[in-house]
Amino acid sequence: MPLFMDLHKAADYSVKPTVEEIKHNHIADLAVQQKYHVKFLQYWINEEAGLVFCMMEAPDKESCVAVHREAHGAMPCNIIELQGGDYQAFMGDDMTVNTYDIVERADGTMDTGYRIILITDIISVSEASAIHETIEQLAGQSGGRFIQRPGNRLMMAFSTGQAAMGCATDILRHIPEKFGTGHELRIGIGAGEPVTEQHELFADTIKLANRLCDIAQNGQIVIAPLVIELTKKTALQQVGLLKILNNEDERFLHQLIDNIHTMLQDPGFSIDVLSKKLGTSRSQLYRKITGLTGYSANSFIRELRLQKALQLIRSNYGNITQVAMEVGFTNPSYFAKNFQDRFGISPLKVLKSWSENSRI
Repeated sequence: MPLFMDLHKAADYSVKPTVEEIKHNHIADLAVQQKYHVKFLQYWINEEAGLVFCMMEAPDKESCVAVHREAHGAMPCNIIELQGGDYQAFMGDDMTVNTYDIVERADGTMDTGYRIILITDIISVSEASAIHETIEQLAGQSGGRFIQRPGNRLMMAFSTGQAAMGCATDILRHIPEKFGTGHELRIGIGAGEPVTEQHELFADTIKLANRLCDIAQNGQIVIAPLVIELTKKTALQQVGLLKILNNEDERFLHQLIDNIHTMLQDPGFSIDVLSKKLGTSRSQLYRKITGLTGYSANSFIRELRLQKALQLIRSNYGNITQVAMEVGFTNPSYFAKNFQDRFGISPLKVLKSWSENSRI
């Protein structure tokens, strides 16, 4: 049967439920689960944040809701269907549950369900499968679990921030040693809960880690504030090229990328337009973007456009004119010049190279 995971938030209740009440509700679920052909498997409890995540086998989402409704009336605010391979990679397959099916860590404390998501962006105009394989090996050595995704961004899940930080430093040290400096490496590390209001496992955390990659410089690790809360300071002292965001930085990053992505195709997109969208002055926006990314505002927008163009070319999206138009360049020649300046090779050569590789 399909696997599902749901989310219960204490904020949805008039009184925050205690762990004992959660255990009582679980016993009530077990008493009626057979009636709806549901099998409850395990729970993750984050008592401090007031979050409970419940995993179960069921014919469909409606059956999951029906059990909760009849057993105790504590309704989930979201339910998602899990993909087996992804679920194990994200959560791990060596979990221990107690007699109440609550997942525990090795030290006997409750597993909150939070995981660390590390995304590595390999910026390369050439094929990079050997680098991918090496990074996957390094992740495994650090206790990470590789999650298959298309493109040149690699995603790994870790149970601890220390393990993720160790993997990140290993990647930045070993990849240049083994493959030289012809490839750019950028790393974003985020943390979060498995189920939110979205429809996929760790959707919000994956989005955040990708956006941290967007603003990272070559050879830099950009870390979300929650990762710092979950990571011992000793692990951070080992890293040189490290950028740590605060909560305000993270909020601004989401606003910035959301607005840029909606207008990336528009050749008339400008800083003036963006500042109005964000409700800030042009000068304030310049300072914020430079402080967050290290780029000037115009340079950052151009960088995102050219990174998107490289992704499209590598995916055989279309010819150079089509790619240029898709990322907001109306003049293919001007696009080609910007691409050449950024990557040291013409977009046409990259397109031909990747087209030939895809036929092999």
